[in-house]
Amino acid sequence: MSSEKVRLVRFKVVLIGDGGVGKTSIARRYLGQGFTTEYIKTVGANFYIKKMTFNDNIFGRIFIEWSIWDLAGQPTWDQVRPLYYRGAKAALVVFDITNARSYYNVPKWISEFWRNSGGALPFVLVGNKIDLRGKVENALPPQVGMKYAEMASKQLGIKVPYIETSAKTGENVNEAFTHLAKVILEFAAVKLRARRLAKKS
Repeated sequence: MSSEKVRLVRFKVVLIGDGGVGKTSIARRYLGQGFTTEYIKTVGANFYIKKMTFNDNIFGRIFIEWSIWDLAGQPTWDQVRPLYYRGAKAALVVFDITNARSYYNVPKWISEFWRNSGGALPFVLVGNKIDLRGKVENALPPQVGMKYAEMASKQLGIKVPYIETSAKTGENVNEAFTHLAKVILEFAAVKLRARRLAKKS
């Protein structure tokens, strides 16, 4: 019988981005609830819990309990959303590759997240609806998301992953949350190293 100690951690994360980009569909797909073509606007926020096991090079084997807050993207909820950011450790920032406006609004969402969650925290940039690439005109190429993630990585000081998903087919949805676990733990490791260096100096 293995004596390996498994650490239990709970992370609150937020799914943010314009209305209609597929945040709720990503969350539902991750929870194994399937995909629906019916679009229902999120009222304020949806809340989900999901558990996963993650192996980290620094912290070892970790049992993660996600507290996932799917925040409404419509301007109607601009005054309410700040309440839901409190305690969040990271975000999935989602845009729709078939909707350029949702991509150009990404900086606004990151700014809102950082402003209301206590500072520059890690995030994963997600380009959703890749099942529509090649089927609609003017779909954004992968390079657009990659370029923004590269720029954000320099600003944040750790790598900001860019991943493309399809909530419809399930492609890369689980991987998006794996990336989220990685950036949270990497960010924690950077902070830990900084504290240790500060004590030595």
